[in-house]
Amino acid sequence: MAGTYVEVSLTATSETEEALCDFLFSEGALGLVTEEVPGEAARTRIRASFGAGLPVDPLRDKLARYRLALAALGLPVTDGTIQVRELPIEDWGHNWKQHFTPLPVGRGLLIAPPWKAGPASPDRLVILIEPAMAFGTGHHATTRMCLEALEAFMAGWTGKDGPIVLDAGTGTGILGIAAAALGAPRVVALDTDPQACEAARQNLALNRSSDRVQVRQSGLGTLDSAWRFDVILANLDTKTLCPLFAALRERLAPEGRVIVSGVPVEDEDKVRTASHTSRLRLSARRAEDGWLCLTLAPS
Repeated sequence: MAGTYVEVSLTATSETEEALCDFLFSEGALGLVTEEVPGEAARTRIRASFGAGLPVDPLRDKLARYRLALAALGLPVTDGTIQVRELPIEDWGHNWKQHFTPLPVGRGLLIAPPWKAGPASPDRLVILIEPAMAFGTGHHATTRMCLEALEAFMAGWTGKDGPIVLDAGTGTGILGIAAAALGAPRVVALDTDPQACEAARQNLALNRSSDRVQVRQSGLGTLDSAWRFDVILANLDTKTLCPLFAALRERLAPEGRVIVSGVPVEDEDKVRTASHTSRLRLSARRAEDGWLCLTLAPS
């Protein structure tokens, strides 16, 4: 069915809510919301959104096994059914509007939806993000950590001109837009998902960043071989990220940095081995809510 997304819904106890949310993100959820279950203070309902074409039965089986694994650890779990339904994409933004509130990030950023932007903040750069069927609103730890690592890099930049930025897997465009707001004169934002590219272009227009951020529906292989970037942002899952390290290293300027996230802490050894093989060394590390953000430098 065209123009739809898949919502996976299940209940969780307060002890298992975070673990189940992280599990759903690791399985490719584009976004999720949690809400209280009426009359049951210790339970929440998780609604995770996936792109159309999701293999529903395998995910349902994985979720059931994961809940059993949590129970085996002694954590209280719910026995409610895992509900799956297909919804029109038009409902996505409506559903998110109930949960997407302005979010301060780092020292100087504020991520806000257009309908709650309010007056300009005197001490924060406001990044407007319209919810869409693409990943990245700042509310997930991986996006927040990437934004904070980017902010730190930009604050320490000593070049004559602002750094040139590559956003590999741009999603909503949030990282590329933030880079432009923080002073990058040129950002190339790549994504192979046409819905993500459309979402990113709409958010560029909201932030008046189209003159500095170029969105391309393509992969790394389409970039001009002579281009080098001062900072590369890659908020991608482990399976997608690891094979890309060699290409990312090839595109990196001599004093540049690669900021990666989307990596569960249990995958750290795998990711660091893959990056080391591609001549990238660890420069900074941060973990939050079971997720990693690594800043890598040429070795």
